[in-house]
Amino acid sequence: MHLKKLILSAAAAATLIAGQVGITPALAQPRWVPPGNDPNGYYSESDRNGYYDRDGRYRRIRGMGGGGGYGRDYGPPPPPPPPPAAANYYEQGRYEDSCRRGNTTAGTIFGALAGGLIGGAASRGNGGAIAGGVVVGGLLGNVISRDIDCEDQPTAYRVYGDSLNGDIGRPYGWSNRGNRGEFTSVREYRRGGMVCRDFTTTTYRRGDRFTRTGTACRDIGTGNWRFD
Repeated sequence: MHLKKLILSAAAAATLIAGQVGITPALAQPRWVPPGNDPNGYYSESDRNGYYDRDGRYRRIRGMGGGGGYGRDYGPPPPPPPPPAAANYYEQGRYEDSCRRGNTTAGTIFGALAGGLIGGAASRGNGGAIAGGVVVGGLLGNVISRDIDCEDQPTAYRVYGDSLNGDIGRPYGWSNRGNRGEFTSVREYRRGGMVCRDFTTTTYRRGDRFTRTGTACRDIGTGNWRFD
C-alpha cells in the first residue's frame, strides 16, 4: 500500500511540473479523436493532426476531415513543381529564319552564354557590373527590333550589351551588310533594387535613320538586360 501511494504521488507531481513549465503531457486517446485510431497511442492537445504509436512512429489521425480514412483524409501528395523554363539563347540561322517569317522572337537572349561579345563588365559607370546578355522583348524592344533587319539584329544586340555593361557616355557602334548603328548608355541608377541605364540608339538602314531613347534594367536573378 505504501509503494502504491508513492507511485501515485510521483505521477501527480510529474503532471503538476509539466503543467507549470508549459509541457503538454501525452494523453491516452482523448474524446476528440474519432473511433478507429489506436487507443493506446500517445496524443497531445497541441497536435490534433497526429499521434505516436507504441513503436514511436508518428501516425496521422484518421477521420478528422470527414473522409473516414487515412487516404481519403489527406489524399495523394501534391505533384512536384514544373521544371524552370530553359533559357532561350540565340541560335544562328534559326533566329533569323523565325524573324523573317514574322514569328515572335521575344525573350531571345543575345550575348553572355550565347557566345556573344559581351565581357567588359568593369567600367567607369558600373565597376561591379555582372556581364549579362540582352533580352529581346517588351514594347520598346519590339519597336527597336523593327528598325533593324533580322540578319543585323544579332550583331546589333551584342553591341547593345557591350554598351550596357560598358562605359557610360561612350557610343558603341556596329555594322553589318552595309547597315550600321550606335548605342550609347547615358545614365545609370537603381530602381527597385535593379541597376538601370537610360540609353539612346540610332540605326542607319538603307538610307533611313531611326533614333530611339529608353531604359534597360538588369534582371536581379539572371543578370540579363531587359528593355522597358
